[in-house]
Amino acid sequence: MSNQILFNKYMLLTAIFTLISTVFSVDLAAQQQSQTLVLLGSEPRMCAESSCTRSEKVENITQKLYSPTINKIKLIAKNWPTSSLSNKDATLDVLKQLQKNEPKYVSKQNLLWQWRDVDNLQLESLSEHEYNYVLDMLEVSESKNDKKINSKAINTSRYENNDILQFITGSLKVISAKPTMLVITAARRDPYAYAEATTSLLAESQISTKWLALTPALAKAITTGRCDQLPSLRNSAMQVYNRESIYPSQTQTEYGLCKSGVVALTTLIKNSTGVMFHSGDTALLHSVLFNDENEPYPWTNSLKTSPVIVGIGEGSAIQGNSLITNKNVTSTNVLKGETLTTKKGLATFYYGVLSTHFSEQNQTFKLAMMIDTLSNGKATSQYGFGVDENTALVVIKSPEGNLMTIVGENGVVHLTPEATNIAVHPPEQKTNSKPQKYRYSYWPSGSVIDIKNNDFTLSQRSISQALPAIKIPPLPVQRFGSILTDAKLRSLTQAMCLAQEQSAVAQQDEFLISLNTNADTRYDRINTKPFGCAVSNLSLVVESF
Repeated sequence: MSNQILFNKYMLLTAIFTLISTVFSVDLAAQQQSQTLVLLGSEPRMCAESSCTRSEKVENITQKLYSPTINKIKLIAKNWPTSSLSNKDATLDVLKQLQKNEPKYVSKQNLLWQWRDVDNLQLESLSEHEYNYVLDMLEVSESKNDKKINSKAINTSRYENNDILQFITGSLKVISAKPTMLVITAARRDPYAYAEATTSLLAESQISTKWLALTPALAKAITTGRCDQLPSLRNSAMQVYNRESIYPSQTQTEYGLCKSGVVALTTLIKNSTGVMFHSGDTALLHSVLFNDENEPYPWTNSLKTSPVIVGIGEGSAIQGNSLITNKNVTSTNVLKGETLTTKKGLATFYYGVLSTHFSEQNQTFKLAMMIDTLSNGKATSQYGFGVDENTALVVIKSPEGNLMTIVGENGVVHLTPEATNIAVHPPEQKTNSKPQKYRYSYWPSGSVIDIKNNDFTLSQRSISQALPAIKIPPLPVQRFGSILTDAKLRSLTQAMCLAQEQSAVAQQDEFLISLNTNADTRYDRINTKPFGCAVSNLSLVVESF
C-alpha cells in the first residue's frame, strides 16, 4: 500500500474521530440524546492470508460435522416436523443407506453429495423446514467435533477494510473508557451457531463484547413465563432443533437470561455502550423486537436508544422506518407489478428506508417502489438509502445537529421520488402506466453529508477536497442493456460522473431507464477507488415500452 493511500486513510479516520468527539463533547444531559449509527451494507469482507476475497461465511469457519447414526435416525422418525409421511419415509430410507457408509463424521457438503448419489430427487422434494430439521438432527455436538475451529481465534486483522471496525471502536471509546458491546444474532435461523464467531469481530479492539441471547424463542418465553419450554419454542418459533445438545453453553445462557426476567434483560441492554444487530433474515430479527400484534417488546426502546448501534446487512435495514420482508423479490419483478410486503422498522434511522447489499444485488427499483408506496398520500416524501457491500453509512446524531458520512470500500445511494410518481400498482397491473421519476445520488467512501430540513447534500468540505477531474473518453452512444444485473447501474452512473456525461439510456426487459443531468446535478471525484465519484441529483426515469 502506497504512503499516499495510507496518509489518505489516516486523514479520513482522523476527521471522522474528530466529528465523533465534537458530537459527544457535551454535558451529560445532552449526551443522553446523542447516538451513533454504523450501518453496514454487508458482513465485512475477510482476507485469507495475503489476498482478500468476498466475505467468508461463518459456516465455513466453524466446519460443522454430521453423523447419520441409528439413534439419530430414530429421533428423526419420532419427531418428524410436518405431515408429509411420504417425505418422512423416503428420507429415512436414504439415511439408513448413508448410515452404512464410512467415515462416521462427514461435512455438510459430503453429506449432501452422498445424499444426492442415493436419491437426488428425494433431497430436492424436501421442504425448507424438513431439510433444516434433518440437518439439525444429524449435526454433531461441539464436544465430539475435534475438528471444529474455536471461533475466538478469528482475528480482526483478517478483515480487509478495517476503517469500519476502527470507526466502531472509536465511537464506543468516545463514550466510555471501558465500553461494552452486545451482539444480537436473532436474524439467523440458528442464532446459537453464530454466537462466538460474531463476538470476535472486535476481538483485537479490547472491547468487552458479549452475545445477547435474545432469540425469537426467548422473546416468547420471557414474556409468557415459559422459560422451561424454550426447547419446544425453538421448534415452533424458529424451526431449529436439537440445539440444547449441539450448543449447550449458548442455550444455557439463553435459559439464564430468560429466568432473570424482562427487567433484568432491559437493564443489561441499558448498561451496555453499544448493540450490534447481525445479518440474516429481517423477519426473524423483527420477531425479537415486535410481538405478534406488531407492538414493541418492553426491551425494544432500550435497544433503540443505545448510544452506539451497529447494523450488519439486514441488521442495518431494520433500523429504518420500514423494511421489505419478501427478500427474494427483484427490482425487475417489482417493476412488473409484484407486490412488496413490509413491516415497520426500529426507526433509529428515521430519514426513510434502508436497503443493503444495494448495488451488488441491483436493488434500485425495489427501493424506489418501496418509497413510492410509503410516500402515497403523505405530506412528506419518504427517502431511500442503499448501502453497498463492505461499506457503512454512519449517522452521528446530537442536540447540535446530525450528519452522515460514508466509510469503507464503495458507497451509498440516496433516492428521492418525484411528486408525480404513482404510489401503488394494482395487482392486475403488470407494468408501469406512466414514467417513474427519481433523483439519484451516489456518495462514495469518505463523503460527508449535511442534513438540513430533510435535505441531504454533499458537504462543502467534501466538495472543496475533491480530486481533479480526469479525462476519459465519452460514453458510446448506445442503449445499455440488462442494466439491472451485475451492478451495471452503479457502473454506468460512475462512468457518467467521470466522463461528465449529460445523459445515458439503458434497458432492462421491457423497461427503458433514462439518466439525465439537471440544474441541481453535480459530479465530484471524492477518492481514487473504482466507485469514488460522487453523483448528486441525477434525474432517473423508468418507463415501460
